Amino acid sequence: MTVTLELEIRKERKKSGARKLRRAGYTPGVVYGAHEETIPVKVPTQVLQKFLRELHGEQVVLELKIDGKTLQGLVQDVQRDPVTGEPIHVDFLVLHAGEAVEVTVPLVLVGEAPGVKMGGILEHLLHEVDVRALPANLPPHIEVDVSGLGLGDVLRVKELRVPEGVEILEDPEEPIVVISVPRGVEEAPEAEEGGEAEEGQAGPEGGSAESE
Repeated sequence: MTVTLELEIRKERKKSGARKLRRAGYTPGVVYGAHEETIPVKVPTQVLQKFLRELHGEQVVLELKIDGKTLQGLVQDVQRDPVTGEPIHVDFLVLHAGEAVEVTVPLVLVGEAPGVKMGGILEHLLHEVDVRALPANLPPHIEVDVSGLGLGDVLRVKELRVPEGVEILEDPEEPIVVISVPRGVEEAPEAEEGGEAEEGQAGPEGGSAESE
């Protein structure tokens, strides 16, 4: 999927200029790459917010239209206001066919873990990973199949299935999902075994029919 985003070159470079832009309804940003000079840009904040909501955090190749020129790129970073959550700055990375790039992609859980049905708690520990790939091979997200996880199981980075041509840059042993075992679930089998043992001992002590 390719999305088009129109950007305007901005002349305001200082912090005071950036504040004026935000008050005017724009988000400042930059477009940069390995073979380009950094271009200061601005985009209407409402347009950017709508665009980011539609992406749902996924990595999508963009057509960046700037001053009559079209570049392929990605959203590399979004800085947000800590109070309102609104974007206050955005970085776009220019892509070139045949040149691999390093980006962050989200991890999406799929399937139902049997361990959860048995009373376990699914803990999602790692929500995104850094990958290296050619622009044409970049996945918008990576699926994490939890349908084989039972009580106490752990799924790690090394077990991810990724598209051909995609290299994961994280520690292979990093846990992504854990099915933790609550105390009550763990102790239930022991309680049942104890109860059976007590029932078996009661017969001889009380004089059962078999002992007579």
